Amino acid sequence: MGKSVRFILLAIEGIITIILTVTLVHGISSAIEQGSWHIARTHLLPSLIHLWVTMVVATLLCFFYRANIGAEARVLPTLFLMISLGNVKIFPLYHSVTTILVLSPYAIAVLYHFSLLYSSFLFLGSAIFQQTINPTRLSQYSFAGAILALFITILTPISINQPSFLYEVSVTNTLFSSICIIMNVLAALTFLVSMLDEQFSRHALGRSLAFILMITGNTMVTMSQRPFFNTLGLIFYLAGSITLLSVTRTYHVWV
Repeated sequence: MGKSVRFILLAIEGIITIILTVTLVHGISSAIEQGSWHIARTHLLPSLIHLWVTMVVATLLCFFYRANIGAEARVLPTLFLMISLGNVKIFPLYHSVTTILVLSPYAIAVLYHFSLLYSSFLFLGSAIFQQTINPTRLSQYSFAGAILALFITILTPISINQPSFLYEVSVTNTLFSSICIIMNVLAALTFLVSMLDEQFSRHALGRSLAFILMITGNTMVTMSQRPFFNTLGLIFYLAGSITLLSVTRTYHVWV
C-alpha cells in the first residue's frame, strides 16, 4: 500500500474519530446530567477508549510500520479504519440520552455490520498471508473481502426493534454472528501456528501475540454489550496494541 493511500485512510479515520469523540463526550456529559453515569460508564466510555487507542496506534503505525515487517502491514490502515467505524454502534444510546438522531437506525446497523464483518476478513487475511500465500495478493484479497462483506451485510436480515438496540447496535442474526466469530478464531489460531512454525522467534512471538490479543479484545468490545467483556476486551486490545508497537520499535522500524 502506497504512502499516499495510507495517509488518506488515516485522514478518513481521523474524521470518523473526531465525529464519534464529539458524540461520545456529549453523550457522556448528558448521561451524567441525567444521573445515568452507569450507562455512560458501561457503554459510552469503553467505546471512547477503544476509539482513541485505535486512532493513536493507527497514527504511529502509519508512519513507522513497514511492509517488510509482515504481510499485515498492507491492510493495517484499512483494518484500523474499520475498527474505528465499528463504534457507530453507540449512536442508538446517544439518541436515547440526547434525543439527537445522527443517522437512521437501519443505516447505523448496516455500517456496524459491515465494519464488523470486514474487519474480521482483514484480521483473517493478515493471518493467512503470514504463511505460504504471496503477500502481494493481500491487496486483492482486501478488495474482494470488502465486496463480499458488503454483499453479505446487505443480504443479512437486520432487526432494529430488539430491546438491546436501545443501548448499542448488536448482531441479531445468528449466522452472521457465527461467521464473524469463526473468522476471528481462525485468524487467532493461524497467528498461533505462524508463531509455532517460526519456533517462537522473538519477532514472530511478539507480532503473533499482539494480533491474537487485538483480535480477542476487539471481538469482545465490538460484539458484546456486557460491561465485564467490554472491560476485559479493552485490556486485551490495549495489551495487543502496545505489543505491536513494541515489536516495530524493537526491529528498528521507527525513524
